[in-house]
Amino acid sequence: MGTDKALLILPNGQFLIDHTAQVAQRLSSEVLVVTPWPERYQATLPTSIRLITEVHPPPDPAFCQRSSQKSSQKPSAGPLSGFIAGWQHLSTDWCLLLACDLPNLDGTVLQQWWAWIQAQSALGWPLLTSASSASLASGQPMASLVPMLKGRRSGWEPLCGYYHRSCLSSLTQQLSAHQCAFQPAFQPWLSTICIARYNHVPPQMLRNCNTPAEWAAVNQSDHSI
Repeated sequence: MGTDKALLILPNGQFLIDHTAQVAQRLSSEVLVVTPWPERYQATLPTSIRLITEVHPPPDPAFCQRSSQKSSQKPSAGPLSGFIAGWQHLSTDWCLLLACDLPNLDGTVLQQWWAWIQAQSALGWPLLTSASSASLASGQPMASLVPMLKGRRSGWEPLCGYYHRSCLSSLTQQLSAHQCAFQPAFQPWLSTICIARYNHVPPQMLRNCNTPAEWAAVNQSDHSI
């Protein structure tokens, strides 16, 4: 993108990170923003949102050798690292993980999803699915996620979904096993845990913005925020 996606400005004049935080606050009073650069967002986010500084390992030396430019800015170790850092500050059993670059987030859809999770839990999770049959032994999912959008590679949409605290042990093991990697990936980890598949999220809600062209398309669309 060439700029901080969190500080992109939506057609209504709102920063993208503010929109994400606003949607999250409709669902929970306990909202965290995990980032290596909390000072960037202090002025825009309400004081009711806690900014958590991501503490991460140094970057992979091989990556540094390939880089033609040196930067004094702290790199992020990736969403997995930030995710586990956020869990340390949460008291709830379930966590809604949201990326900052989802301009079409809809709080109503997320509320309906949460109601579905609660209903499934009350019924004993009769519709569990998992890529790893061994992870079904507990009878409780570690996450509820949406399959990747049509046209993308197979897997799950990891950065808009609900995760249960029981995933922490598996997540910690994944990070430890890949501690030499600069940014350990979500998909290899997700392939090992029990996931409750949710099929009722509109595809446009999960479209993120990684390029100027994608951001221009967002601003030209008639999405409602």
